[in-house]
Amino acid sequence: MASSTHRRRKLAFAALLLAYFVYFTYDGLRVHFAIDDIGNIAHYYRGGPLSLGISQFTLWRGDYRPMGGLFYLPILAFAGLNPEPYQAALLLILLVNVYLVYRFARLLGSGELAAGLAALVACYHAGVHNLYYNAACVYDVLCCFFYLAAFVYYLRIRQSGRVPAVRQIAVFLALYVCALNSKEMAVTLPPMLLVYEWIYHRHGAPGVAGCVTWIRGPARTAWCAAVPTALDVYGKLFGPDALANAEGYHPVFVLRRVRDFQRLSLGDLLFGWSTGWGGILLLWAVLAYVACRRDRPMLRFLWWFMVLTPLPIEFLIGRSQACLYIPLIGWAIFGSVMVADLAGALAGVLEREPFGRRLGRSGIVALLVAVAIFFWARQNRQYKQTYAKPAMLSLGHESWDVIQQFRAVNPRVRPGSKVAFLDDPFHSWDMLSLAELWFRDRTLDIHVERHGPLTPDELAREDYIFTFDNGKLVQLK
Repeated sequence: MASSTHRRRKLAFAALLLAYFVYFTYDGLRVHFAIDDIGNIAHYYRGGPLSLGISQFTLWRGDYRPMGGLFYLPILAFAGLNPEPYQAALLLILLVNVYLVYRFARLLGSGELAAGLAALVACYHAGVHNLYYNAACVYDVLCCFFYLAAFVYYLRIRQSGRVPAVRQIAVFLALYVCALNSKEMAVTLPPMLLVYEWIYHRHGAPGVAGCVTWIRGPARTAWCAAVPTALDVYGKLFGPDALANAEGYHPVFVLRRVRDFQRLSLGDLLFGWSTGWGGILLLWAVLAYVACRRDRPMLRFLWWFMVLTPLPIEFLIGRSQACLYIPLIGWAIFGSVMVADLAGALAGVLEREPFGRRLGRSGIVALLVAVAIFFWARQNRQYKQTYAKPAMLSLGHESWDVIQQFRAVNPRVRPGSKVAFLDDPFHSWDMLSLAELWFRDRTLDIHVERHGPLTPDELAREDYIFTFDNGKLVQLK
């Protein structure tokens, strides 16, 4: 009977999570493509399926986040330039991640209440709002999915008292490589494995002998993961398409970058909280005190999780919102454990009161948690209305207008033709990407005037010529 009641409660809370997720994210299905989406899809389309498949294994080349191509291209094949299926797929992965957050928290040692609250935070956090409506953030979503999947797989093995065997290490590494191919944030997974092993499973003889035994046994999966990590870092720094060569991805190791990142990230994670060095150091000191003061290995692990997982972006410019998805998981579980503990402590006091005796301890805890959820949801709703809604409404109108023009005119060209666009409404080179994705014919030779003007003789040799007149697509030839 008790187990049946417990199952019903879990199903009811799962239904609450689903309703909460849908309530806050369903309108993301109506958002247009961001400019980055068009460029991302075109990047993988130009390379072709074979190149995309090979790039999943050649970490040392520094190919740009090849796992994203496995998200974009299959949808492109059946949906073309309709943004809804891309957004739906993004939301589906985010929903799976909610479950992985719950499992991650439980395997770390949290109670069901704290794990459920952490999953609720992962359902929607308005401080990282672009994560839920901008398909260009799929790299963060995929990275978190494979990161948590690998960690949960590993923790399940360790919780059973076993050390991963060779086959299990291979499965873990496969998931880890997928995370690396999704985004650079994944490089923190091996260090976090070492932190986990050091906090949860540090046994054996003291001194050097004990360390050697630990390295060869519990820590060996992390050392195996160091190999793809090194290859990936080499590719990002020195590969043919090294990401670090781009200005926005070039780290500068100065304290000012750390301060700026802390202010941005804490402002997003804590809903606008902003302070200088004094407030930043005080906050981290309080969190460290809470983590170390209590005999809770999970809190010590989560403190390190919150410190280490942002390191790949901490020295870059302006990284915020969706970039904080993986660190957010640590904050969500840490905060949820604190809320659950506080609710339990208050219930212990209030149950002595007359109304408390009628409700009982569990009833008081449920009431306190319901109040906390109400205020959390209200804060998210207010933040979404103020910041997320305007961003959603303004996203992608420029590219969407052009896509609508293509749909209205529905231009058709013969395979192997020369196609020229004399003018376009963009202020960048995105017209070429959009044209390639509309026609999806690799035999075409497409030229955009913005890349450089054609001579009269070259124009005469073009088979098809298009331009935009007052925002309208017009076929001239």
